[in-house]
Amino acid sequence: MFGTTRTHGIQLAFALIFSSTFFILPIEGQETTQNSVINQSDNNILKSFSWRGIGPIGQGGRVDDIAVSKDDPHVFFVGFATGGLWKTTNNGITFKPVFDTHPTASVGAIAISESDANIVWVGTGESNNRQSSSFGAGVYLSTDGGETFGSVGLEETQSISRIVTHPSDPNVAWVAASGHLFGPNVERGVYKTSNKGDSWEKVLYVDENTGATDLLIDFSNPDVLFAATYQRRRTACCFVGGGPGSGIWHSSDGGERWSRIEGNGLPNGTMGRIALANTQANPDIIYAQIEVAPDKENALSAEETAEQERLSQEDSLPDDPQYNGIWRSTDKGNTWEFRSNENGRPMYFSQIRVDPMDPDLVYTVDQRVHKSTDGGQNFETLEGYGHVDQHAFWINPENSDHVMIGNDGSLDVSYDQGENWESFRNWEVGQPYHSSVDMRRPYYVCTGLQDNGSWCGPSSVRGEQILSEDWYRVGGGDGFYTAVDQTNHQQLFSESQNGNIRRVNLETGEQSSIRPQPPRDDQDSNISPTPSQDLEIRWNWNTPFILSPHNQRVIFAGSNRLFRSLDQGETWTMSPELTKNVTKDEIEIMGQYNSLPRCRPWIRGQECILSRNDGVSQYSTIVSITESTLLPGLLWVGTDDGNIQMSRDGGSTWTEVGRNISGGTQNYYVSRVEASHTDPATAYASLDGHRSDDLRPYIYTTHDFGETWTSISSDLPQFGNVRTIREDPNNHDLLYAGTEFGFYISLNGGDTWQRFMNNLGTTRVDDVLVHPRDNDLVLATHGRSIQIIDDITPLQNLTSQILEMDIYLFQPREAVLWKQDPRFSRSVTGAKIWQGKNASAGTNISYYLRQYLLR
Repeated sequence: MFGTTRTHGIQLAFALIFSSTFFILPIEGQETTQNSVINQSDNNILKSFSWRGIGPIGQGGRVDDIAVSKDDPHVFFVGFATGGLWKTTNNGITFKPVFDTHPTASVGAIAISESDANIVWVGTGESNNRQSSSFGAGVYLSTDGGETFGSVGLEETQSISRIVTHPSDPNVAWVAASGHLFGPNVERGVYKTSNKGDSWEKVLYVDENTGATDLLIDFSNPDVLFAATYQRRRTACCFVGGGPGSGIWHSSDGGERWSRIEGNGLPNGTMGRIALANTQANPDIIYAQIEVAPDKENALSAEETAEQERLSQEDSLPDDPQYNGIWRSTDKGNTWEFRSNENGRPMYFSQIRVDPMDPDLVYTVDQRVHKSTDGGQNFETLEGYGHVDQHAFWINPENSDHVMIGNDGSLDVSYDQGENWESFRNWEVGQPYHSSVDMRRPYYVCTGLQDNGSWCGPSSVRGEQILSEDWYRVGGGDGFYTAVDQTNHQQLFSESQNGNIRRVNLETGEQSSIRPQPPRDDQDSNISPTPSQDLEIRWNWNTPFILSPHNQRVIFAGSNRLFRSLDQGETWTMSPELTKNVTKDEIEIMGQYNSLPRCRPWIRGQECILSRNDGVSQYSTIVSITESTLLPGLLWVGTDDGNIQMSRDGGSTWTEVGRNISGGTQNYYVSRVEASHTDPATAYASLDGHRSDDLRPYIYTTHDFGETWTSISSDLPQFGNVRTIREDPNNHDLLYAGTEFGFYISLNGGDTWQRFMNNLGTTRVDDVLVHPRDNDLVLATHGRSIQIIDDITPLQNLTSQILEMDIYLFQPREAVLWKQDPRFSRSVTGAKIWQGKNASAGTNISYYLRQYLLR
């Protein structure tokens, strides 16, 4: 906790550190009442520190659902994949987070009661099936209009895709639970409550591999419901997006009993993800957007198959009525008619909506928004919205010109049926994966964002607040790793999906692709010695690369091999294979071997896999790299199939030491390896088991170059896989861990851990670093953008010896006194703009007083 004063124009902040409690240093004339701090640490030593967000903001984050008050369309909620739940009461001029203290930040579904707008349901855990999807902790209920929420069960469902409420009875609701993405479980299907979640009845259950993805309630009879079920499974290597459990279901008694709808015009192939929609304009009409494999019967002849292949290559393939598309029923699901093959990437999207005034006006989304005026037979693609990859769509039931979409960039609204759009970007919900810093004053932070490229922005500015325009783009695609040359901040590196590493010079504007390439017919190799053309190089979607801490011209990049460049990416050498080199085709998932082909239109009479391996193009790859700051050439790498490789000679020879970790985690994804900054023989490894349906934390340390490992994660919460582990560069007992649901700190080398989230909502933490000069703690939170705690020097210097002293003054860090300059003054017009927080001016004066231990 801090008291502040201003002396000679310089602001000083006094931080008091005690073992048992904190006190505010009284200052004459200062208000001592403190605002409540969310997620305040229980440890008095940690209470004085607070996170501040710096962005980036304009790039947004993935939206999963939108719910709008029936009584007042200016009041609505937006649920993010990893950014929590946000509410506006003024039509989006301002938003506030309303779910920051709950165990998860992943929102899959929102529903406001049809009969009581004060009742708001939230289903946690997104169901978009990505390799980066996060997890939920069941269903939550608010009875005060979304100001506060409480858990009402279904914790083990992990992902919830839809909630519908009874139109006149606020006690009744139905939940479509997708279930575990990475494993079988029985807590999935359709659930019903008749008492606001006090108890639940599982009313539709297929099997442990099949969950529910959509629900409809008949506008003319609330006892009539339709549900879609979906059989799917993801692993670290693969994805299977369909099976016999997928289908459409009907109930006529309020969801107590269900019957499967088959035939009568519906396709007869194996189904995948299904979306449903109906309209009050004509309750007899139902649309189903179905992912389905071509008919396994009625195989085409070899000549017919060849003709379909030719047409596919010419992009003139006709619609296939037995493949992914849209079907319509005009008699409440008794019979169906094929309309079109409009259904892009169903595993990730699958949303369809019908205008409440016009049953022929249909919207569907994938990367873009598509609109049909003839009942789903023909579609036009709408343009002009703020981002691609659409996951949510809402139509105002009282004014169908008013629509909203949620996408990977946040939220967009239109008041003319999608002809023109306004983008909402006034919240802090970015999804960084990693971060890096430079050595300017103030320093800049660079980061890669989910589907929003790579950006750099200031940790502080000369003006009063950090604004979106203070950030500048340095890379495209899905942004992942970045690095800045510490000797020249104008030279930096960014990486997009699958190892596309680029070198960027900010001064000249020059950009170059530097990814290692084997020789091709039209391209020489930049690898020495030149490998053969058929060399297999596998890149992870989230490919790691680092600059050597000893020489900023040296780069290491990981595929299935470790590449090293001595000239900032002009040329490369490579290691041998460092992974387990798993053969994906031999892996069996839900009874299907991965050797089967991906389903395609018109290819009938054969087994195939729907959405085969969507999101994971390659497996058995390096996912983490570290080089010792003490010994050049002492390298550690971790792989997605569980290897931890160590080299003491710059990569010439390697020893696989991951096998020495006991406990059955040898195949788990190695989310981070970290070389110690004080002992060459010491390293840390975090293993992420969620891809094996294990959300428990795993952190290990070795003190003998990997020959033996010790677990140091015993008292971390058991619900929360670990995404990163770091050792403080100045104190080997000070460790940092980022998990799926928060950030943790250890003051004693991992013996005990404490949550360190002061003023930060629940969020996933993918990366953490300490600025090498300023000793600021920088987080890449996958849901709340970049967060900073300024000057953790007191924590770095806090030792057992200091705790025994009567009084100790910590060395203040250097500070810059900026002159007032009107050129840096900026006006902020209106409230519909995000403002990042500057660091406090001046420097922190921190000291410890042992006398308070005796109180």
